[in-house]
Amino acid sequence: MSKLLKQSFDEEINLKLRTLNLIHWTAIFGQFFSVVIAFFYFEINFNIYLCIFLILLSVILNIAVSILFPLTKILNYNETFFILVFDLLQLVGLLFLTGGLTNPFCVLILAPLVISATYLDLKRIIIITFIAIVSLNFLAFFYYPLESDILGISQNEFSRFEIFLIWSALIIATIFLTFYCFRVADDSRKTRKALKETQLSLSNEEKVSALMGLTAAAVHELGTPLSTISVIISELVNNNQEQDLKEDLNVIQSQLKRCSEILERLRSNNLDQKNNEFINRLDFIRLINEIISSYQNNDIKVIISNDSYFEDTDVTIPRSAEIVHSITNVIDNAYKFANAVIDINLISEKESIIIEVADDGPGFAPEIYPFLGEPYIKNNNKVEKQGLGLGLFISKNLLAKSNGQIKFSHRESGGGMVKIVLSKDQLDLLK
Repeated sequence: MSKLLKQSFDEEINLKLRTLNLIHWTAIFGQFFSVVIAFFYFEINFNIYLCIFLILLSVILNIAVSILFPLTKILNYNETFFILVFDLLQLVGLLFLTGGLTNPFCVLILAPLVISATYLDLKRIIIITFIAIVSLNFLAFFYYPLESDILGISQNEFSRFEIFLIWSALIIATIFLTFYCFRVADDSRKTRKALKETQLSLSNEEKVSALMGLTAAAVHELGTPLSTISVIISELVNNNQEQDLKEDLNVIQSQLKRCSEILERLRSNNLDQKNNEFINRLDFIRLINEIISSYQNNDIKVIISNDSYFEDTDVTIPRSAEIVHSITNVIDNAYKFANAVIDINLISEKESIIIEVADDGPGFAPEIYPFLGEPYIKNNNKVEKQGLGLGLFISKNLLAKSNGQIKFSHRESGGGMVKIVLSKDQLDLLK
């Protein structure tokens, strides 16, 4: 089930059937009027009946998909691939009947390639590109030449060398445009997918903070009515002499006392909205200890060191979901690659706070080092644990919201180091 969900997510290309249908109708009318004008007005000799038949195939396909599917349907890879291959072959058929590569409309063969490179995966792009190259080779040698007495066009108007130049230009354009569009679209897809992960991660952190705030508000609001009820129950116990009723009132009074104790315990744990440091304020040392405590890996030793600056009780900042999740991602990344030790250093500088997280793992591979902070990059080192760089990408984008930075470097003793740099000015720590 999870595999199917992942495949469905990976094939969500956001190309609507309505968009392709509109392009098809535009192409159909353009092809029809071009064929009719060329045959009847310019008296160019070619098989107009076969051309009309090929155009009708496009009309049938457009009508069929419009009936079978709603126009708001989001096409998947296979559906888009089928439609683009049909478009490509239909256009090749028209070119075969109308001069091959000597027809100036042969440049339209690039249109399905650009769309495929923008929306499809690499495997299907390679197949369509291969079909296009084979088609261009076919059209370079096999086609019905155009003739027109009005335009003075004869069958031998183009030499083999001129056709070779057109073929070469189209082959080069096919490969270049396909590769260029694919790289641009692929980077855009990766970034968009990673940003969705970022938003999801940030949303989870904000939900936790909201839940804690709701708890604090409930504690604060319940205190007053419980106190009022307790006073009334005490008066009823003192003024009522009936034994049975008095016992019931004593039970109610004991339960109210228990509720008050629970609320008092919650208040003592800093869950009061008005005096709520746990919710509203963030202490770096406490946060790091909380993150580390969630890991049960006893094989990894974590060494935390900090400047005396952080021992000051005033060194707290407004609790930020972005900062919390960024630090968590960086420490989680260190746990994935560390062999035995993780060093976490809290450093205070004049205008910034630096959180260094270093591990003794394999470090960053040279080939991916320039791309750290980008999503979906893989380390070619022969290690069992490999990531896609998504956590660091999320951290980088979340920190940017609070004018923070994330830097990467190598440890002299081996392993990788990630530095989180936070501006004291943005954190209201400059006095």
